[in-house]
Amino acid sequence: MDIRTYWEDKIIGWEDGRYEFKTSRFQPLEWIANRSSASLRYRLASASELLVPEVNGLRVVELGCGSGLLAANIINAGAASYRGVDIAEAAIARARDRAAAIGIADKVQFDRADLATLKELDADVVFSLGLLDWLSDPELNHLYRIGKDAHWLHAISERRDSPSQYLHRLYVFLAYGYRTERYTPRYFAVNEICEIANRYNPRPVRVIRNRQLSFGALLTTLNADRRCQ
Repeated sequence: MDIRTYWEDKIIGWEDGRYEFKTSRFQPLEWIANRSSASLRYRLASASELLVPEVNGLRVVELGCGSGLLAANIINAGAASYRGVDIAEAAIARARDRAAAIGIADKVQFDRADLATLKELDADVVFSLGLLDWLSDPELNHLYRIGKDAHWLHAISERRDSPSQYLHRLYVFLAYGYRTERYTPRYFAVNEICEIANRYNPRPVRVIRNRQLSFGALLTTLNADRRCQ
């Protein structure tokens, strides 16, 4: 399966549904998933609340940026720069259009690139919302290696015994997992991510959980006071 093609076909419809831009009535499984995506909207808002007070004067890079939903918040908070990177040209095209429409096109940069091709990032803060769930261990190592000098914030799906996660696993299988050659999102224990992060960036880390995140968690070095564990 070609991963770039998968995301070119998926990302716009996924964003429209999960963030309530549009809702399709012709795809029952997607409709169900869209209706239960409050946790993703809460994740987006929480990430903004964590980043905005910290980015003034800093260079910010978002990996797996989609259409750059937080770019304006970050620029308006005084960031020196914002760069968004995504595997899908469809996402990058929409991000550029969005930036132009709200008058920040000259202040942001959007690039289509595969994670594996990225070199060390010129960044003070690196963040992602949902990307880690789709990465292999070698890709996770590469992500932390190229951002080793930066503060970071990443969202994960935490492996838990919970009804919401069982329903998510079922949805993934029925919606696409049975036909994507096992290319499906992962669920992590926090210490799995911490072990990789500490190889390259042994900063203190805090883990943010909330019922409104469902089985998601945010891990960040911003305002952290203990080692990742």
